[in-house]
Amino acid sequence: MAARKQKKKVVKMKRRQNFLAGAILLIFSACLLILFIQSITKEHVSIYEVTDTKIADDEVIRGVIVRDESVVKTKKNGFVNYYVGEGAKIGANTVVYSIDETGQFAGDISAIESDNISLSDDDTREIRNDIASFRQNFDLSEYNSVTNFKYNIDNTLLKMTTVSLLEQLDKVMKKKDTSSLELVKAKQPGIISFCSDGLEDLSIDNITKDNFKNMTDNWTQLRTTGSVDKGNVVYKLVNSEKWSVVLPLSDKQYKKIYDKTTIPVTFKKDGLKTTAEVSTFIIDSSYYAKLDFDKYMIRYLENRYVDIEIEFNNADGLKIPISSIFKKKFYIIPKEYITRDDDSGSEGVMVLTYRKDGTKKRTFKSVGTYYEAENDNVYINASICKAGSTITHGKNSMQLEKTTKLDGVYNCNQGFCEFRRIEKLYSNDEYSIVSKDTKYGLSTYDHIILNPSIISEDEIIY
Repeated sequence: MAARKQKKKVVKMKRRQNFLAGAILLIFSACLLILFIQSITKEHVSIYEVTDTKIADDEVIRGVIVRDESVVKTKKNGFVNYYVGEGAKIGANTVVYSIDETGQFAGDISAIESDNISLSDDDTREIRNDIASFRQNFDLSEYNSVTNFKYNIDNTLLKMTTVSLLEQLDKVMKKKDTSSLELVKAKQPGIISFCSDGLEDLSIDNITKDNFKNMTDNWTQLRTTGSVDKGNVVYKLVNSEKWSVVLPLSDKQYKKIYDKTTIPVTFKKDGLKTTAEVSTFIIDSSYYAKLDFDKYMIRYLENRYVDIEIEFNNADGLKIPISSIFKKKFYIIPKEYITRDDDSGSEGVMVLTYRKDGTKKRTFKSVGTYYEAENDNVYINASICKAGSTITHGKNSMQLEKTTKLDGVYNCNQGFCEFRRIEKLYSNDEYSIVSKDTKYGLSTYDHIILNPSIISEDEIIY
């Protein structure tokens, strides 16, 4: 009998749905997502390594020169010959020039023999320097530089041969009738110049904005070998070696300089470095600085406008970002109130409180000293107790009331935040230069917190 195939019947079991496991899994996933988002959006503690640096906050500003100067005019018509050179210091009654009304002496004076005139090594060196300067700066497009070069060489020779020229002139005058020739002497001492720009009357009292619109030298050379008319300017006399340079300032420049009395400067023309007395003033809502000097005036006798590099700030110290700096509150107490705990060996103060029964209780509070003033006061963390708390020293006691705020940063060399006081030497919008000699302060290669607002003192850095 054929075996019968048995049919197998499969019974499907209903699976029980576990809603609790699904909810837990969903919550866990949501937490992971939240933590991930927080890790992306949360501001993290940033650390900066302190570096030693030196900065010079310099700016070049063009200013106008103000001198005590006046022009001298001739009182008659005639041919002029000069016997002193540019920049010569003269005394009263020094012969400056001669004027020949008829012109009969013009040929004789110009033909004065100079066989006996010799140049020293210094004289020769000065002429060579003039020639070298001309060759270095020569430009075919500026023909007037050739005229200026000739003028400078003539002037150099004139300064070197003044005495000989006057001796030769005396010989000429003995041979002819001198009724038409007049030797003109200086009426007062000063420094001779043969350049004029019409600004000889410029002073601090009459300076205006217009003086800073077109700040280029515009000189007229006064020395001539031809004839002049009565009333013409024949030379300029600077009456004092004290002089000033007035500089136009921006708002930022004014803020950097207004509280200074002296300032280091460098003249860009020749690299001269010196210190000027400085004062500031305002004209028509515009800021200006006046730099006063009592020497070097002759070096810039042929300039009305000069470029000056101002050293607004010069700091040598530790460079830290502005974002790392914050202010911390401190109590100011006499240094004698600082005591040392026998058990821990740490410094602190004894805080006086009262028990319920009215008896006194003294509790040691450990504090760090952040600053010692010259009057033997110290600054302690204001977070140790509430204002008005009493501290003791022997039989003496005082209330914690006097407070102040000090600039500082969080140092994290030890893995936790520790306040360090700073003394700013220079600051701008990005960083500060602070002293490296501050007691309880920073040192080179210290690590500080860039964003102290998101962390607390003594908090551990992970």
